[in-house]
Amino acid sequence: MSEENIEIVRGAFTALQDAQPEGLTDQVLGEFFDPGLEWVPVPQGVLAGNRYVGFDGIRRFLSDFGAAWDELRIEPEELRQSDDRVIAVLRVRGRMHDLEVDEVWSALYVLRDQRIARVEAFTSQEGALEAAGLSE
Repeated sequence: MSEENIEIVRGAFTALQDAQPEGLTDQVLGEFFDPGLEWVPVPQGVLAGNRYVGFDGIRRFLSDFGAAWDELRIEPEELRQSDDRVIAVLRVRGRMHDLEVDEVWSALYVLRDQRIARVEAFTSQEGALEAAGLSE
């Protein structure tokens, strides 16, 4: 199986990791994301229920999510492809207020025409596997 989708997701992580939302032009985002992308925040989080669509939605999500953290670093520990989906196991390290966080989360990336069309985040390692129907 081709690892092309994994490389697209890896490239998106690199592009977003240290970028400021205002520096993420449509051209930069268009390299990795579908213009109609839907970004679904973790269901248990303060952003749950918010709708983030398109390139403006990506920028708004990153701004909203980043505003809650004093420090934040998210790194993919494992990327696994299944058809048009990539399951990412993510190490989330950061600090908000006086709370230190070091957790393993996951995300499900759905790709269409070699671009990420949907991102769904979970606060557990198993969340993305379950959403993809791949849990044991």
